[in-house]
Amino acid sequence: MAFQGWNDAADAATSVIDYLEDTYPTKTLATLDDEGFYDYQMTRPNVFTNDKGERELMWPTVTVELCQLPDREVVLVSGPEPNLRWRDFVAWVDATVKVTKPAHIVLLGAMLSDAPHSRPFEVSGQAPPALAGALELEPNDYEGPTGIVGIIGHLYAQTSPAKLVTMWVSVPHYTAPPPNPKAGLALIERLQAVLGCEFDLTAWREDVNEWETHINELIEDDPDMAEYVASLENQTDAETVPRGTGDKLAAAFEEYLSKGRRSGDSPG
Repeated sequence: MAFQGWNDAADAATSVIDYLEDTYPTKTLATLDDEGFYDYQMTRPNVFTNDKGERELMWPTVTVELCQLPDREVVLVSGPEPNLRWRDFVAWVDATVKVTKPAHIVLLGAMLSDAPHSRPFEVSGQAPPALAGALELEPNDYEGPTGIVGIIGHLYAQTSPAKLVTMWVSVPHYTAPPPNPKAGLALIERLQAVLGCEFDLTAWREDVNEWETHINELIEDDPDMAEYVASLENQTDAETVPRGTGDKLAAAFEEYLSKGRRSGDSPG
């Protein structure tokens, strides 16, 4: 599941749904376009021209689709985050989950953060113990306002913790305008571990390389921005030093000194 809007910085989460829809056979199982869930001044309908040159109107709609992967079926739920009646919306989602009976309930999100674009994007969340190691998720210790993904996640953390997988990618705030292929890649690479399959992500990784090159060029032309990104890189590098490294080095050095004293050698 992924929802456009507050839960989806740089459209990273919904880009995963889009990839699956565009790559594999998909059919619609259900839709929800009830105007009771949307404030159309906040989430506006879209007007567009179709392939026949005809004008069409698309209302905000949540879709439930069956995606046929080579070795398994996946149910995709996506659409704009509702503005109203969240409890009723979550009840509708839960009814859909009960009908489809999935092996895992996967919730994808993306949030803005003070992180550099040049380092691996952190993904936080939770997963059953059997998947936790493969997904390498950072603990989700966020406290504060939440969106519909957080509400749905809270429900299944209480009712189906053995099935629940939540993954939130941290998106550098200065790269917020979509697309951000690096953020989407961080999610879909982990989704492979959940589904037990591999996607052909060659083109996606090429997009990431082009995106990083473009961002680097923009930063090189702005000394203040370059200095800011360098500070984020230094901070991130310092935080990624393995915890306890200093203690381990101290203990190893102490052991070396002890051996030296026992053998009559001097450390200096």
